[in-house]
Amino acid sequence: MGTETELKLELSADAADTLLGSGLLGEPISVEPLTSIYFDTPDHQAWQGGYSLRIRSVGEAHIQTVKATGPNNAIFARSEWEAPVTGNTPVIDYSTPLKAELDIDATAPIPQFSTSVKRHRWNVDQDGSKIEVALDTGFVVAGDRQTQIRELELELKDGKPNALFVLARRIEAIVPIHFGVASKAERGYRLLGEQTTAYKAEAVHLNRELRVSASFQIVAEACLRQFRLNESILLDRANPAALHQAGYP
Repeated sequence: MGTETELKLELSADAADTLLGSGLLGEPISVEPLTSIYFDTPDHQAWQGGYSLRIRSVGEAHIQTVKATGPNNAIFARSEWEAPVTGNTPVIDYSTPLKAELDIDATAPIPQFSTSVKRHRWNVDQDGSKIEVALDTGFVVAGDRQTQIRELELELKDGKPNALFVLARRIEAIVPIHFGVASKAERGYRLLGEQTTAYKAEAVHLNRELRVSASFQIVAEACLRQFRLNESILLDRANPAALHQAGYP
């Protein structure tokens, strides 16, 4: 098990083009197509249990990744389990929580939706911290429904988390950005259900042993997530219910 610590930044098409031409990140170390298939049981046992399951194809290689949504739908840090597999068949065993915690049968997961993106990737040194930067442009597709992906992921590989925000500010000086609070998996599951007109506040779970500062951080993250989810609906469809929820987290 590892922990993924990253910032997601959402960009417009013009902003993505401007960033690519700015030279801020230098030449990408790779530009490649990525295809991912997301799996779950027919009743979405994995997602309801707090996990996503995908197999990503990069050339001839296939990588299976299980990610936790994290407590309180964590935005910046999540646990993940990653391993190579053969083809697009999930491996469900006790090496991940899918079997150990949820007791999902090895033959139960079936394809739910997929993502297809073009990824530009850079390695950036920011104040001594190592950050992998990935610009993904493409689509999440579920049946005859799809939604666009245009996001910049800043993943901390080594160093201090505050370096992610320093780099984000450097990017914001060149192009407008929005914090991304929904994973590709969450976007895919949305496509499987009814269209959401507004997002109400989600339950926040606090541990009595947490310091006040840590508790405040959890509450602030929840407010940021609710605001951004509703802002996206408001900008896309001008729904008054989303405006109301965005103004009252």
